[in-house]
Amino acid sequence: MYNIWNTTAGGNSVFAVPGYTPGTYWPDQPAKNVFDGNLTTEYCNYGVCNITYQAKACGVETGFYLTMSSGPNILAAFYMGTGGVSWGRSRDPMLITIEGSNLNGSALTLGSSWTLIYNGTAGFITDPGREAWGTMQVLPNASIPFASYRLLVTLKEGADICADYSEVQFVFN
Repeated sequence: MYNIWNTTAGGNSVFAVPGYTPGTYWPDQPAKNVFDGNLTTEYCNYGVCNITYQAKACGVETGFYLTMSSGPNILAAFYMGTGGVSWGRSRDPMLITIEGSNLNGSALTLGSSWTLIYNGTAGFITDPGREAWGTMQVLPNASIPFASYRLLVTLKEGADICADYSEVQFVFN
């Protein structure tokens, strides 16, 4: 799993590192937390911002990509979990993209490796509360199995230091 920032659908991936400045994520909140089955851990990526600057753009064009150990699968739907209790809804992703790829290694850093398969809501249109599951989002016309998936936040709810979410659960056909 790779933490990324400054990345758009179809664009090259830029790696994010732990820290408190632009291009970083909170050091104990990496993307791998979104697959740990725990709604109380989270992924907070600053994107173009830092630990003190709050704006609606903070955390936009951030996310992750990963390669499935089970091999190629058809992604049919997904759920996302909201982040922490103390900062409220402002960090919730509202719109995301999901892309798929069957390439591997360093080829996954290239935007041309990815096929856009979803561009829409993260499932938080109605606020489910903190550390809670959003609504399931179904991918229309899901038919191509991919070995790797890339998720990017394209819009978040409000002005805050990062985009923040606790879980992602992929549902495969």
